[in-house]
Amino acid sequence: MVSLADPQLDEQTVERVSELLRSGTLSTGRIVSEFETAFRSIADREHAAAVASGSVALETTLEALFDRGDRIAVSPYNCGAVLYSILRSGLKPEFVDAEPDTCAIDPNGLDAVGKSLDGVVVTHLFGQPARIHDLLNVANERDITVVEDFAQAPGATVNDRPAGSFGKASVCSFGATKNITTAEGGMVLTDDESLAQRVVRGRSNTDDTMPPPRSVRMNDVEAAIGIGQLREYDDTVKQKRRIADVYRDEINIGRQPVVRSDATHVYHAYPLRHPDADQLADHLETHGIGTSRLYNTPLHKYEAAPHVLESYPVAEALSAEVVLLPIHGGMTMEDAHEVARVVGSF
Repeated sequence: MVSLADPQLDEQTVERVSELLRSGTLSTGRIVSEFETAFRSIADREHAAAVASGSVALETTLEALFDRGDRIAVSPYNCGAVLYSILRSGLKPEFVDAEPDTCAIDPNGLDAVGKSLDGVVVTHLFGQPARIHDLLNVANERDITVVEDFAQAPGATVNDRPAGSFGKASVCSFGATKNITTAEGGMVLTDDESLAQRVVRGRSNTDDTMPPPRSVRMNDVEAAIGIGQLREYDDTVKQKRRIADVYRDEINIGRQPVVRSDATHVYHAYPLRHPDADQLADHLETHGIGTSRLYNTPLHKYEAAPHVLESYPVAEALSAEVVLLPIHGGMTMEDAHEVARVVGSF
């Protein structure tokens, strides 16, 4: 069996977590601060605030930046958590179609939206950055605030600048299948000190000036895992890129991910597009290859989404065609060749 994901924890990480458990030091925040300092350098940010999940990171950021009822552009080809975070923050999602090469929101589509927009959440999908410069050009012309979700792309770059460094704020998730995991957890990053302080105050239920009071902090055990992940991250990405090279060389069906000349890819996932995606996924599972049909329902078709009459053809095509192949630091090159062989036998 080749698993779809397999988070790697080195012995140093296991020992540090064990020490915390033995000492009873579970949630003091000292290790969290250490993790925040280490992680913000990945996105070249001045401030970082760790919280309980990626959804919490996005919600606290949206609540700090926008007023209830504001309109937020988002691609329908996306994680459901993004839609729910927008809705829970009292904001109105405005769907803008994706583009096929990056799978992210199309800057041209943003420019074409006639309605007044207050913000945009741009998600860098599968380890490939969105066309962030084009998006910022449109956003700056129309006074739209940009929030980056780079949960799937820490360490990826555009013109040598890291994903997560472009918007007014950026958020990251550290769920169990992410390139960098803390089991659960999230982070808000920004260069705006007042925004960072508001997020810090809002993650604890001890500050009654922040409605509604809640406790959504990261704990030291999770942060210790994250620090270990950062220590191994360069090696993890190098291995993912080796595996991607095997897939690109040996798989001759479907549509391979595009790697742009101005950007680097960290391969959170390897999205292969195929018109018979469900059957291909079944074929892989039958042969012991872990896979996923993630985002197989676009957000505008969610029951919780506002009713829309428009069609979003790129997002709908991606939802129908993308199959994720295994790609993680625990895979061997033999595993990669086996996955490519099984895909080719479909």
